[in-house]
Amino acid sequence: MAFKVMEIRNTEENNRDYAYRILRKSIMMLNLEPGEALSEGELSEVLGMSRTPVHEALILLKNEGLVDILPQRGSKVSCISLNQVKEGYFMRQILEAAIIADIAGTLAPDQMQLLKENLDRQRLLLAGEEPHTEYFIELDDQLHKLLYRFSRRDRIWTAVHSLNSHYDRIRYLDTLVNTVDLNVVLKHHIDLYYYLLLGIPADVDIQKFCRSHLGRFMLDFQKTIAAHPKYFSD
Repeated sequence: MAFKVMEIRNTEENNRDYAYRILRKSIMMLNLEPGEALSEGELSEVLGMSRTPVHEALILLKNEGLVDILPQRGSKVSCISLNQVKEGYFMRQILEAAIIADIAGTLAPDQMQLLKENLDRQRLLLAGEEPHTEYFIELDDQLHKLLYRFSRRDRIWTAVHSLNSHYDRIRYLDTLVNTVDLNVVLKHHIDLYYYLLLGIPADVDIQKFCRSHLGRFMLDFQKTIAAHPKYFSD
């Protein structure tokens, strides 16, 4: 198990929360690969803590479908469930089309400023010589999270974030396997910014927009599966 801690611990985090955050990100970014065995002893040693908070973090990850805990056999990173990928994609495209339609043209200047700052960071990142896909995806998630926040649906985002773990993993895997032009994703985000600022134009089908934007992974779906068949279940 090639597991390394690459993030600084937040001062307000207890051991369980820290272990959960680090392990979750490592799984989402495929540093811990689908199907990989997880040793509580090794993880606790790398994280510099006892096994109890690591065990508790693994239980939280199990509840999100990211870890399989096998009686008498230990734990492993769950494989990516294609059924859960489809469910996650379906849920987000329906929810976000409704949220965008609800708040488009109604946001306050300070809310639009937060969206603009996020887009500026995306532009800066893609303008660099070696864009960091991992950070771009984090900015992407932060932008979408703002939609739920501005519509006063933070709890729905929390639920979506938890239930979409398999969908989010294949999004990242898509960028590793295929030639994904992140500038196209940025263009979608810019279009979204203006929809939120000015309202949705009469000739724009926002449901179709969300299906296209959130469904980029489907363009090369078979290629992604063929590249890593052991990563997937059902």
